[in-house]
Amino acid sequence: MKVYLNRRNGGVEAKGIFDESTRSLTVLKGSRVSDQVHHTEKFRGANTIEALREKHVTNGVVTEDITFKSASTAANFVTGSSTNGLISWKTEDGVQLRALIK
Repeated sequence: MKVYLNRRNGGVEAKGIFDESTRSLTVLKGSRVSDQVHHTEKFRGANTIEALREKHVTNGVVTEDITFKSASTAANFVTGSSTNGLISWKTEDGVQLRALIK
């Protein structure tokens, strides 16, 4: 299913495909990610996100589709901070992912 994560503050405009059978989420090429990765005590994945962005992001835009094992990891990649993917990823109609996968 196609899902979106948009944040005006930070310039995030991401598109993804959620695979219900594996519960993985693929962030699609052309998605715009935040310009910063926040290093906080709460967000232990910052270094991993930075490494992934070095490989897959140029000028804030994802250069190839990249699949994550969870919606939250995909959301962390896109937002650069600790993010609940089940709430943040939404359908075109604005329905949260968590409401669709019960």
